[in-house]
Formats: sequence, structure tokens, C-alpha cells
Amino acid sequence: MLPREYIVDGENGIKDPLRMEGVRLEAEAHLITASASAVKNIEKVLDEAGIKIEDFVYSGIAASDAVLSKTEKELGCVLLDIGGGTTSIAVYEEGSINYSYVLPIGSRNVTKDLATGLRVSLESAEKIKLSLHTSDKRAGIDSDDQIDLTKYGIDEDKRVSRKTVVEGIIRPRLNEIFSMVKVQLEKEKLINKVPSGVIITGGGAQVFGVEESGKRMLSLPVRIGKPRGVQGLVDEIMNPSFSVPIGLLINASKKESKDHLTGTTKRLKLPTIRFGGKLSKIFKDLLP
Repeated sequence: MLPREYIVDGENGIKDPLRMEGVRLEAEAHLITASASAVKNIEKVLDEAGIKIEDFVYSGIAASDAVLSKTEKELGCVLLDIGGGTTSIAVYEEGSINYSYVLPIGSRNVTKDLATGLRVSLESAEKIKLSLHTSDKRAGIDSDDQIDLTKYGIDEDKRVSRKTVVEGIIRPRLNEIFSMVKVQLEKEKLINKVPSGVIITGGGAQVFGVEESGKRMLSLPVRIGKPRGVQGLVDEIMNPSFSVPIGLLINASKKESKDHLTGTTKRLKLPTIRFGGKLSKIFKDLLP
């Protein structure tokens, strides 16, 4: 449960009621739920690995700490965390989350479409998808706008135009994702309450054409959300794919600071959000 504002003796719009005097305290809050079985399975897996869970944090909250500015949250914005199999929608208004929803579709659907359309393996399709984002000629993009599929493990000599891949395979799936997002925003009458626009993060933010597709389908300002406001992180992880894990560290650091102020003690020790040393090494070890 995430409080949006408090009401003390009928006086609303209060963000922090601590040290206030009153008789009646009410709160307007945003409630986030999850499947009980899914939560238990996560707990079981981590427990077997010898890891104790400190807390569960919704990805839309974690990513927001890494990529959104205070101004964007205050004015109103939509944070889209496009993962492999899901797309999380988090709408912020007046500094706090106002709406959240998870769509059962993500960038893995783009990979599957590429695998089917080009008749290649999922592994090769993923490499093609990423190479289009980086536009690296060494990864198979030729100057004549052709993709050489032999560079992705295809036995036969086969080439396909980049335009065919982007407009015929990738764009339709991206349009579908954003049309589903638009349906949810219009359903909740939020489409006109987000002047700061849409911020796209997660691994799906690196799919070629995602920003343009978002602008076209949603008719809102769109930008790609990368982690910012932290120091000591290696350049390789300062990309949308790591927004949630970096946001989790920031979130934990904020809670630790708050616990120190209130005199409570927690096991987690992250004194600041200047990440370096061991944490940077952990992220480096995770890189391919």
C-alpha cells in the first residue's frame, strides 16, 4: 500500500502527517497486489539459494527511482517498463503513483516475431533485434541496408532488407504494445493528465523504433529512461535494461537512511547512492 496523501480532521492534501495533532486520520492510498502463489514461489527459490528477502518492490516503483525526475512525477507522467514477457505501466501524478497495471506482452514477443518471420532461432532473432538498436555494421548491418543472416548462424546465404524487418515485423508488434497501453490510459481517463509524457525503460526500450512507435500511437512526448543521478556505476549498465535493479538499490538506500533517522536498525547497509567498488564489480560480473 502506497499512501498518496493524508487527511487530518478533514484537512486534505497533507503529504506527511508526522508531528501533527488531530483526532481523525485518513489516507488516500494506491494498492498494488500480486499473485500469492507467485510471491511464495519467489520466496522459496531465494530461500533455497540462501538469500533472505528484505522486501518486495513493484518494478514501476523501483524503475522510477532510477529514471524519473521529481518534476516529471509532480507534473504527471507514464513510466513504461517493457520487460521480456510483460510491460508494466505506472502513472505518476502530484509526486506519487496514481495507477499501475501489468500487460502480458513484452520485447520477447518481438524476438519471437523475428524468429518466425525470418525463420531463424530465438537466439539469432535476439541478436538481430539488438544489432538493429546499436546499428553496428560488424553485427550484420551492411551499408546497402541489408542484414546478412549468415552472421547469425544461418547456414544458407541469405539477406533481408532492414526496412522489411523494421516495418514488417518489429513495428506492428510495438504498435500493438502501445495500443494496449493507450487502452488502459483512456479507460482510466489518464491520457490527458500526463503533460510530462511517457518514459520508456527496461530491455524493451532498446528495441529499434520503440520511441517513434510510442509517439505515434500515444500522441504524447516520449523519451527513453536510463538510470541517472548515481555515481560509480560502469558505463555498460547505464542503460534501460538495468533501471529496475539500480532502482532497487536506490530504494533500499533511501529506506536505510530513513531507518537511521528514526533510530531503527536494518540488516541492509547502503549508506549512500554512490555505487562503486564491490557493487560495480557485481554488475560487471553480470555482463555478458
